[in-house]
Amino acid sequence: MLPFSLSGFAIQHITHIREILTITACATSPTAACPSCQHVSSHIHSYYTRSPQDLPVSGHIVQLVLRVRRFRCLNHTCQRQTFAERLPSLPVSARQTTRLATLLDGIAVVLSGQAGSRLTEQLAMPVSADTLLRRAKKKAPPSPTPRILGVDDFAFRRGRTYGTILINLESHQPVDVLEDRSAETFADWLRKHPGVEIISRDRSKDYLRGATEGAPQAQQVIDRWHLLKNLREAVERFLSHTQMPEEVRAEISLTIAPRQKRTSGERARSEGSRNRRLALYNQVVELSKQGGTIQGIARQLQISRQTVRKFVQASTFPEFQRVPRTKSAIDPYRPYLQERWEAGCRTIDQLWKDVQERGFTGSWMMVYRWVQLQQDERAEAADQTQQNTQTRTNKLAPRHLAWLFLHNPEHLEKQEREALALLRKVPSIETAYGLVQQFVVMLTVHNAKPLDTWLWDCQLSGISDLVTFAQGLEKEGSALHAAFTLPYSNGPVEGKINKLKYIKRSMYGRGGFPLLRQKVLKAG
Repeated sequence: MLPFSLSGFAIQHITHIREILTITACATSPTAACPSCQHVSSHIHSYYTRSPQDLPVSGHIVQLVLRVRRFRCLNHTCQRQTFAERLPSLPVSARQTTRLATLLDGIAVVLSGQAGSRLTEQLAMPVSADTLLRRAKKKAPPSPTPRILGVDDFAFRRGRTYGTILINLESHQPVDVLEDRSAETFADWLRKHPGVEIISRDRSKDYLRGATEGAPQAQQVIDRWHLLKNLREAVERFLSHTQMPEEVRAEISLTIAPRQKRTSGERARSEGSRNRRLALYNQVVELSKQGGTIQGIARQLQISRQTVRKFVQASTFPEFQRVPRTKSAIDPYRPYLQERWEAGCRTIDQLWKDVQERGFTGSWMMVYRWVQLQQDERAEAADQTQQNTQTRTNKLAPRHLAWLFLHNPEHLEKQEREALALLRKVPSIETAYGLVQQFVVMLTVHNAKPLDTWLWDCQLSGISDLVTFAQGLEKEGSALHAAFTLPYSNGPVEGKINKLKYIKRSMYGRGGFPLLRQKVLKAG
């Protein structure tokens, strides 16, 4: 007995030739309903055969041979004289059963093309690559207009072309994918889909204008994460040009363990990256001396305006500031490794086995680099030099210090609290820190009442970067207050963008926007 069933049919006989299993069956229902008038008829007009493919059985291709019937419609007012009986598991004119088609649709969405065709061949339900692509491009059923809509952009080519994804924030399902991120396209979509009540967005002017023009009745909500991101960027700009007393500047550093020695390949890649950046810096400076504008230079060299502005304003080539070494899995085992080293053990494999027995879960390469550091004949001199220049090389960059302003002080580590305390000795930094913490607390507890006072305090603080940030927020109006009071955010949208990136990269540039759109909508 085969593990096979087909509703409404009785199996007559089964034949097996090579890898193909042919199952012959006939319909058993004594009546059928006319698809036009729904009148039930039992008068058979004729018989015919359908040969669809079904799901495989025990690794064999299943070919069905179904004897189905045409009935006479007994309703004299109906336009149809005869009709073919409708089968629950086999749509009209379909060459596959519904259950097989559903499985093929899933494969088409995930793989499509040649990869999907190779998989179906192994699963005993062979389908061509073109057929899978047609299935993937078939339009998904339209989604109902969402009441709460999330909107954000994604990159087709980072820094070049962007699209827009729309998410239903109640069901967390994609609603549509737009080919660009312009205000006109977004507004046009909203006009064609009336009924959106709430729109969650970032602070993009295009989405602000598109939402205002396309759905003026909808309440806009600024995403809270983007608010904190914009605030951190303002703090970073403030710290980058703030003059600090020398004693404070000299003490703001992290006590770090010696850095592991890098491999020759890593050093070569780092040096190559610096040389390319230096060449770009020289180009920007030369074009600026020739009278080029920031926007013109950025367009000519195909880099961001922020990079051009940074290079133009710098008096010398801005080296990348050294990032403090983070915690490593090998840190707790350094004393033991040092003890074994002093005892005469110099074999990397032996040292790795020893620390593994003590619970070390890191890689062999971590121990290898620790040994490299010990073998360096100039390690002691380098350590001394490092101590003398620690205030210059280990200093935290503004982008790292800015995060200290936004974090809960109770959750900071000891070294971070010490660095923050030193920074707050500067009056302007103390003022900025207080304002930033007030904003973070208001956003955390969803309290918009002190917001107007906070905006006013920012503009009176005399800190230009916070003044600009506050002035920009004032223009957002009700969307800013909604961010503090309503529970909606772009978190689900960011998650779907990650999924979209996976789908886009799996296509490896072979598919265009129509295929990407359908795969995103069908993947859910």
